[in-house]
Amino acid sequence: MRFLTQITSWAGTIYVVRHLDSHAFGQYAVALVIFNYLAVVFDGTLLEAIVQQPPATPEARRATFSLLVGVGVLLLGLTAALAGPIGRLEGDKSVPALIMGIGAALGLTALCVLPQAALARAMDFRRLASISAVQAVCVTVSTVGLAALGTGAWALVSGQIVGAAVRAVLLNLCSPSLVWPTLRIGNALEYVRFGGVLFADNALWRWYTSLDTFLLGRWSGTGQLGFYNLAQQVAELPLEKISTVVNDISLPAYAELRSDPPAAASLLLETVRTHATAGFPIFWGLAAVAVYAVPVLFGRGWESSIFPLIALAGVAPLRLIGSIETPAMTGIGQPGVLVKAKLIIAPCMTGALAVGCWLGGIKGAALAWLGIFPLCFGWAFRYVLQAAGIPYRQVLAVTRGPAAAAAAMIIAVLAGEHLTGNLTDSSAAVLAVAIAVGVPAYALGLRWLDPVAYRLAEGRLGRLVGVQHPA
Repeated sequence: MRFLTQITSWAGTIYVVRHLDSHAFGQYAVALVIFNYLAVVFDGTLLEAIVQQPPATPEARRATFSLLVGVGVLLLGLTAALAGPIGRLEGDKSVPALIMGIGAALGLTALCVLPQAALARAMDFRRLASISAVQAVCVTVSTVGLAALGTGAWALVSGQIVGAAVRAVLLNLCSPSLVWPTLRIGNALEYVRFGGVLFADNALWRWYTSLDTFLLGRWSGTGQLGFYNLAQQVAELPLEKISTVVNDISLPAYAELRSDPPAAASLLLETVRTHATAGFPIFWGLAAVAVYAVPVLFGRGWESSIFPLIALAGVAPLRLIGSIETPAMTGIGQPGVLVKAKLIIAPCMTGALAVGCWLGGIKGAALAWLGIFPLCFGWAFRYVLQAAGIPYRQVLAVTRGPAAAAAAMIIAVLAGEHLTGNLTDSSAAVLAVAIAVGVPAYALGLRWLDPVAYRLAEGRLGRLVGVQHPA
């Protein structure tokens, strides 16, 4: 269901990009970073803690709801306090109002945590997917409508607010969680204690994944940041959608397997295989066609986004594989491993992004991700594997086939682009040929290099479209 709604979302995204300039996207990027950074208090901290151990009594539920509302109010105040200084730091007078506007979505997010945790704990993923589908359509409609009216960056910010409001209403209709607040929140403080480690992990992760936005906005301006932000959004959209779906499902699954370490390790390794099988062709294929895809989809005015898109898409498969560590370590009760891993990645990426943004602008930031992140991620991910009892050789065994098949696909795609480019000046025609060549090239390469991954992918695709059914 989420896959189908993404078709609608992408159509809306293409329309919005064609009607906004890079300056508007840069302004929105700064506001969105603030939202994402503060939202980790809920999604990535308290939500996971509540999924693992839901409130057992009405009193505990009321205390938990009151805690969430209180945190939401505090985050609204913090957003308002940060808006002015960040606007001055970025040198853009329009940014503070956008930051305060997007703060409304933070307050609404507080109302989503309890019902979402209840549905996730019950593994009611059909209902969660339906809610996400309606939310995505509402965001697309509101953003496209406001972009058509010429509201600039406010079209994107308003879409964020509409999405949070729709999600809060639908979640509470499906799992009513609104109660009268109380000042007696002692029963809920255990979530703060457990979530403290998760918050530290998410804060470190959000730091190094958003630092480039602040630095580029300060040193290169919101116009250049807009080009980089588009590349980020295009490269990270498949990553976000895949990891969100998988993490929503796997967190309660790992929680159930906490007393069965071999089964938890098996699930983690199988998820690595699945992410590699899907991630390498999607992201490396995106990098291979970026030169033609950007002007065809978004217009030639966005060609400055091509190089950052190639670099960010090139490293995205590793980020997708790394996204499994949070639900796995949280579910089996070892969140401290996450902080240990981030304490390696965060300092490395901080230095790399600072140097890259200062010396090379958006290209330097993209190169920092492409050149440095794989090294520090490979070093840090071993802590997760050690905690799960998985040797690195097993990870390499399930990822090298998809990676090699995707590399072969890139060669085929580039050859197809070269030959077609000699025959026509149409970027759309070259893009169509590249896609038509790349899909079968990856399938054939995967079937030859990793038959197990091919059979699993074939079976899952068949079940997705209704051709095959699980035994």
